[in-house]
Amino acid sequence: MRHIETIKSVVLLLLVLLSITFTFSIWSYAPQLASIDQNQSVDGSITSIQNKKPISDIVLPYKWVFKFNDEELYGTTDTTVIQPVLEEMMRWKVFGFTAVNLDLTKDEMHDLLTKGNQYVLYYPGEVPVSVYKDVLEIEDKTVPEVLFNKLIVNWDPDDSLPEVHFVSTVSRTHYKAKVKMEDTQRFQKSIIDKGKKLSQYKEVHVNETNTLTISSEPITVIHSTYIEEEINPSLFKDALFNDPNAVRRNLVDTNKEEYGDDHALMKVNTKTKFLNFVYPPESQELAIPSELMTTAIEFVNDHGGWTDDYRYSYMNPVSRYIQFQLHDNGLPVFSELGESAEIMEKLGDNRVSSYTRPYFTLNSPIKSYEVTLPPATEVARHLEESDDLDFTAIEEIKPGYSLVHDTDVGILKFEPHWFYYINGNWEVYEEDLTRKGGGLLGLE
Repeated sequence: MRHIETIKSVVLLLLVLLSITFTFSIWSYAPQLASIDQNQSVDGSITSIQNKKPISDIVLPYKWVFKFNDEELYGTTDTTVIQPVLEEMMRWKVFGFTAVNLDLTKDEMHDLLTKGNQYVLYYPGEVPVSVYKDVLEIEDKTVPEVLFNKLIVNWDPDDSLPEVHFVSTVSRTHYKAKVKMEDTQRFQKSIIDKGKKLSQYKEVHVNETNTLTISSEPITVIHSTYIEEEINPSLFKDALFNDPNAVRRNLVDTNKEEYGDDHALMKVNTKTKFLNFVYPPESQELAIPSELMTTAIEFVNDHGGWTDDYRYSYMNPVSRYIQFQLHDNGLPVFSELGESAEIMEKLGDNRVSSYTRPYFTLNSPIKSYEVTLPPATEVARHLEESDDLDFTAIEEIKPGYSLVHDTDVGILKFEPHWFYYINGNWEVYEEDLTRKGGGLLGLE
């Protein structure tokens, strides 16, 4: 019996030690948790805006079209396919800028764009060559204020080096330059051979001097739905005003706020998630295009404004205005309320005088699925048959998204459609609207 007490004592001691071990393990346990994004608060309001982008991420072509001597056409609007082409062109050295024609006729423009053995990169607005130097390395010491919205690269099968042509269908100008590259076989494999594998395209004659080069195959795009997430307007207040501490906040009504000091004013619509910052006075002088674009991009960079995939879309040096359009899955986003999908700036004296933009941001979609759009050639045929529009006035057809912003529910829907450009407007093409000619979506 005397051993029983000893055994009890040993068991009790073991239990005490085991309890101490478990307690220490609990105190010292540190689970491996996924890192928390410090840029997002619990209520979904983004608390940091620090994004900066190079020009090569902002000034991008929306279409790439190849034409070979056999008259076969190939093309794409897929950014993931176009981007490697631009990266290859970054290896080139461009030199010997020469003015070919500073007053192109419509016939001359048509001939330029429809030649064989060339590819064309289409840009949504005019681009100053001097600003595009981080894509094309220009060796010339001085470059004139050349603008282009079509970049044509053509080659002679008997000549290893291509030529680059900078053509503006707006200013009706044509410049060309020579190209140096380290590896001409690389040009053949990485660009020309890839061009032959693109989707089939077709030339559709709109009138005697205008031809649409559009897809003759269906395309697949993504329909996405996002929860509306906002960037706290106070972050823009801190970024835009010279002295944020001197800024006064005023609640105008249920959905409107104003922030201001003695020099500037920022109006905020808390329902549509849209703000307008004004720093007067405006300037009436004609802007130099390269300065307008550089100043506008630097302004957004310096004030953390590239919150999503915004790309250059339009510029008017006369009104000193420039526009950047929201993109999703590489395609432009249009809205019945144009400003809800665009960053817009006006240049004053030595600084931006007006800055207008949405302050919602896109995170991961809560729902997405594929949608197949019909060939653009079919869209063109339907539009040509419409009694309510002048088909001869159509300048372009391209895919994009119609933004449906349900402010009551707090969601953003990106619905894929074809869009066509007519009389300075982008209009949405929908089959049930074909006979009506579509719906007006904005100006450029």
